[in-house]
Amino acid sequence: MEKAAGRRVYRRGRGERVALGEREKRRLIQLGVCLALFLTVFFAKGVDRLGELRTDLSRILQNDVDFKTIFADVGWALTSGQPVGRTLNELWVAVFLPEERAAPESWDEGPLYREARRELSGASGSSARLLGGVRREALPEDPMAASGSRQAAEPEPQPVETPEAEPAVVYMDYSGPALPDNTTMDRYALGVGETVNPVSTAVTSDFGWREHPISGGEKFHFGVDLRAEEGTTVHAFAAGTVDYIGESDIYGQYLQLRHDNGVTSFYAHCSKLCVQKGQWVTAGDKVAESGATGDVTGPHLHFEMKKDGVRLNPAYYLDLSS
Repeated sequence: MEKAAGRRVYRRGRGERVALGEREKRRLIQLGVCLALFLTVFFAKGVDRLGELRTDLSRILQNDVDFKTIFADVGWALTSGQPVGRTLNELWVAVFLPEERAAPESWDEGPLYREARRELSGASGSSARLLGGVRREALPEDPMAASGSRQAAEPEPQPVETPEAEPAVVYMDYSGPALPDNTTMDRYALGVGETVNPVSTAVTSDFGWREHPISGGEKFHFGVDLRAEEGTTVHAFAAGTVDYIGESDIYGQYLQLRHDNGVTSFYAHCSKLCVQKGQWVTAGDKVAESGATGDVTGPHLHFEMKKDGVRLNPAYYLDLSS
């Protein structure tokens, strides 16, 4: 030791003892506090890290670590004015990574060091300063940590409920008389998009076998009759093209719409037709006005439906809640 410009300067060689003054002792105390804080943060993880710690400690004890020389080096670092963080880093390498001490720029982080970095990256106050002088160029920065915020945990994916697809056919329990050809009591999925009641009213005569109201006798009714006063607006059941229009003694004035998936809808006993053959209409468009033309006992709308030429029960596809 020699004096230079009023301050003490320590010069030493390897293996020489270093006498510490009050200032150096305070720095060693600071180093001890830093180590204590580090161990507090590390052991706060709980007993689930004891196995990993035991492995690292066993490796340290098996290494030929010269603690006397190490602490002599620490004393020299403190007296030479090195930052506490850098001194802590050198102590860490000497104790836990002795095989890397000769080449500190190329170390590979051990499990204890990685754990310490994870803990301290989110710490605050004095605990966060434990890494103050540690080799920062060897620690890749977390963009979220650098901005002072922790990345939020990703929410667990929630199951998404998907509506069950409508079955292609719902088979009905029908035990009545045999059905005419190309006629079914089963319910088929239409796949025509939005649908609208042709008229908002109740069914006055169902699909199926019945006694004919004019000619008498048991006859099959291929549609449903919907109550409608003369001149009531008749709406298109679904989007489609006017397939044909016409007039007969039985059906009076009538029209048919062709929809997607081989579905057709038929409207009869109209007092007025409001569309032309080949015209495109959307669900709910006015296509006619109801009346009492043809073979009827009073004004109403006769409504039929088919899919691929098979007659269906229209009541399955109407909103009859009113």
